[in-house]
Parts: sequence; C-alpha cells; structure tokens
Amino acid sequence: MPSQLSRADWDLLLARLERGVCTPFLGPGVHDGRTPLPGDIAAQWAETGGYPLEDRWNLARVAQFMATERGPRWPQDELASALSETRTAVEGESADTLVTLVTLADLPFRTYVTTAADDRLVRTLRGRTCERAGKQVARRPRADFCRWQEGLRSAALATPFDEDPHYVPSVEEPFVFHLHGQVAVRPSLVVTEDDHIDLLLATARHPGLIPPAVQRALRGGPLLLLGQPLAEWGFRALLRSLCGPDFGGLQAGSIAVQAAPPGADKGVLGYVEKMFGKLRITVYWGTPQEFLQELRERRDGTSKSEQ
Repeated sequence: MPSQLSRADWDLLLARLERGVCTPFLGPGVHDGRTPLPGDIAAQWAETGGYPLEDRWNLARVAQFMATERGPRWPQDELASALSETRTAVEGESADTLVTLVTLADLPFRTYVTTAADDRLVRTLRGRTCERAGKQVARRPRADFCRWQEGLRSAALATPFDEDPHYVPSVEEPFVFHLHGQVAVRPSLVVTEDDHIDLLLATARHPGLIPPAVQRALRGGPLLLLGQPLAEWGFRALLRSLCGPDFGGLQAGSIAVQAAPPGADKGVLGYVEKMFGKLRITVYWGTPQEFLQELRERRDGTSKSEQ
C-alpha cells in the first residue's frame, strides 16, 4: 500500500519538525507490544463481568457496564492496576527494545499529546538525548494531565506551569500531556462513556483546562495523528473541541496514519481520503511503526546530505 505522501509532503513535514511546529497526537495504536491495548482490557472485563452485548472490544462501553455493576470507581482502579502490573513486569527491559517509543523520543518534538495513561513515553524520553550547542544532553521531559473533573483542580495537584511559570516546552525539556489522565492519579483516568462525555463538556466549557502551551501546539502547526481511531465519533468530537468549530484550528499539512481496513478496495480508501481531505488531513496508509521508521530514515538521509 503506497504511503500517499509525496516527496514534497515529506520535505515540508521534516522542515516543520525541525522548526518545532509539528505535534504528535498519540492514540492506542501507538504501543510497545507489551502494554495491554484497550480492546484487550475490554474483552477481559467483558468476560469476567458477564457483559451482555456484542461489542466486547469497546472499552468505554464495557467500562460503563462495569461501573454500573461494580461501582463508579471500579474501572479507574482496574485500569490503573492493569497498567501498573505491566510496568512492573517489564521494568528491567532495555529502552532499546521499545522501538516505536524510542523513535518518538529520538525525534525533536517539543510537545506530545497522548490518550495513553501509562508513563512509558516519559520514561523512554528520559533515556534519550538531544543536541544542544554541539553536545549531546539528556532529555528531561515534564508531564501533566487534563483536569476534566472539578476535584482535580486543586492547588495540591500543581501543574508544571504552576511550579515553573517560565517553563516553555523545548526539545531538551519536552512536555507530555495526558489527555485521558495519568495512571498515577486514578481519578484523572477517562475510562467509561460518561467519563468521555464529561471530558468533552469540560474542555468545551473551560478551554483553559488545556494548558496554553498545548493549545499553541495543537493550533500552531500540523498534527501527526498516530494510532488514533479517526472514524470514531468520540475522538472526532474531541478533536473538534480542541481545534475549534469545524476543525478551524487544525492546520493544513496534518497527517493521519491509518492502517487500511482489511479487504478495503480503492473506493473505500478513496472515500476515507476525501473525507479527511476536507479537514486538511492527509492520510498515510500504514502502521505508526512503519510511518515513524520512514520519517526517521528520511530525516537521517536529509541530515547526511546536508553534511
């Protein structure tokens, strides 16, 4: 399957990447092969909880059922436990084995927006370096989450920007924003259908819940939508909430990395490209791993040709 990106598209993307005006928006499709996927967690909960419907892969819907059956805090507690257990199981592994996350951490992004709740990206960033004044220095990421619930807006949960008013995300000190919460703060986790609706309403009513630095990143340059289910109405509604009515804040040149649906013909692929083309989003047909590998190779090739 061709990438659907021309050489001019790649050159423009690389130029924006080096200028710091390109932001990855990471979804559940970006993983290391060890962290459980939302669909896997949903299927496990559906099995143990006796979920009666057929969409056993839909985590938000299964979580809503489990919250009704076992209490409102059950999904957040169980998700946090599942992610914590995974971290403990692979704590001793080398970061070099986490190819996708390492590639993301080696590229000079200043801000990362993710719907993942685990801290694997932050830990990977801490193990990488970047160039400053001709020397290699360690990357020192900072992280935070969306305060979509009233109880999360507390002075006891200071943001990195509260702690350091002069902080500006940079290649050396990138910012990782967990839109669906951080596992270390269980009430912040967005799991059930009600949680997703509350997040949408909160960010629409109170735009300040998204840090200004993240707002500038989302609206100041193209997005790389990696592992995001663009056909899912919930994500499209959230993207619209963040980028303004009719996606008006979404910059031209944004790229969505999408695996072609099994058995899809040219008509289906053409429809998808046309639909997202109206939003100024170009579709790259492939996996996040394939895209990041090609991006890295093209960047390395450009750097060598300039030497």
